[in-house]
Amino acid sequence: MKQLLTVLFMSCLAAGASAQDSLGRKPSTFVFHMFYNDFKTAQQLRTSSFKNLKWSSIGDMQTGFGVNYLKGITRKIDFAATLDGSYTDYLYKNGTTNGSSEFLLDANAGLNVKLLTDRHPVVPYVFAGAGFSIYKGKSGLYAPVGIGLQFNFFNEAFVLANMQYRTALLPAVNNHFQYSIGIGASFGKKKSKPVLPPLQVVKIVTHDTPIIVKVLVKNIVITVTDEQTGLPLPSAEVSINGPDGKLTAKTDTNGRAVFNDIKAADYKVSGVLHGVATTTQSISKNNFNTADDVISINITHNDPRFTLQGVVINKNTGKPEINVTVNLVNITRSSSTDTYNELNSGAFSLQLEPNSNFTISGKKGGFISNIEKVSAKGLNRSTTLYVKLELSIEEALTDRTIVLSNIYYDKGNSKFRPAALPDLEKLVKFLKDNPTLRIEVDSHTDSRGNAAKNLKLSQARAQEVVNYLQKSGIEKTRLIPKGYGAAKLVNGCIVGVKCTEAQHEQNRRTGFKVIH
Repeated sequence: MKQLLTVLFMSCLAAGASAQDSLGRKPSTFVFHMFYNDFKTAQQLRTSSFKNLKWSSIGDMQTGFGVNYLKGITRKIDFAATLDGSYTDYLYKNGTTNGSSEFLLDANAGLNVKLLTDRHPVVPYVFAGAGFSIYKGKSGLYAPVGIGLQFNFFNEAFVLANMQYRTALLPAVNNHFQYSIGIGASFGKKKSKPVLPPLQVVKIVTHDTPIIVKVLVKNIVITVTDEQTGLPLPSAEVSINGPDGKLTAKTDTNGRAVFNDIKAADYKVSGVLHGVATTTQSISKNNFNTADDVISINITHNDPRFTLQGVVINKNTGKPEINVTVNLVNITRSSSTDTYNELNSGAFSLQLEPNSNFTISGKKGGFISNIEKVSAKGLNRSTTLYVKLELSIEEALTDRTIVLSNIYYDKGNSKFRPAALPDLEKLVKFLKDNPTLRIEVDSHTDSRGNAAKNLKLSQARAQEVVNYLQKSGIEKTRLIPKGYGAAKLVNGCIVGVKCTEAQHEQNRRTGFKVIH
């Protein structure tokens, strides 16, 4: 037994393996392990109370060997598959055994959810999955759950120890515990032939005599990822600081920044995004003494805020609108932030504090913007990084009426409904953002009733809106209320035509237009 474990241990150490990929995930990895199946303890647990439970000794358990396959899905979640084989006297649920050693084959697959990343020396994890076993022609399913520890003792290998409880899902299978320990490393990485590192030739002239100096250079690739979700982060400013000063670059959509032809020296790598610094990494001159022509570095960014990714859309053309100042108001914390959207795409990015409610609006001369609401309450930062938003703005052309879609009235009433307030606030913001403009506030009625009374009612409705705007700080000289009665219906609901109440309501509306 000791000889076999020694062989497995040395095989794993000899395997060329990287501890993780550029995003911090475990590469394809095999673990060779031995295990003990414990049927008796599980049988006691199933048939009697936990209070009277007596744990089985190793002599009462069945030994076997198997292999695990592990592959990182994220930095903290690994896919795990296991194939085990052992010769055992299978203990059935009725308390009987087969009577002689027969081969038991079982396989299962599931997820290892790690409490820490693989960068730590000891990594606890929990496992859950589904399994299948065959014993003397009888097959069945079981559900394994367990806990384990990964010990990263070596640069290229680790030790895995875990305990599972396997619950039978079909009558041919019995509940049992399994305890295992194994040694793992990634396999299949081909050794490349040694090649000379790239050299840069520099000519130094001393007393008119050129001296050829060969300088070792490499490309340095920096990847920035989110600490909590493992997602790559674009637009992070990355710098490498060395003996010749600082070089900076921004990460692309894959979270990567590339520095070409960097000469061998000691460097410090760092970054910043949204005012929050990343982790730092060091590159030593010795890192340049390899056959690869690229040095890959991963740094992480830990910002507890959520990232709002949005785009400003022109409501009339349906295309992105540029040169827009986007305003974010944190209603919960009474704070405000402005940013400009990108010139080529109309996109913008803002940071949202956790457990807060927000409004987002745009500002551009002659445009009226929607005021959108966003909430970060109830979002889980460990799983959610981005919040998406489309912000619509509309150009207020002279003498062109813009209908405020939520300002409606009950029949015969001049008071606008409470649902009108968001659109009225949108109009207030438009007038404050464009202090030189004057507008006409247009109000209307449906076709029912006396025409003269409808004209008077629509004028009262327009005046109600003007009164609200004045109370919100807009000068009276910039506002002209105008009632049109039923003269400008938006549908065919004229006198004598039978229409639904919803159709009549469309005509009881208010809009505005910019005037000279």
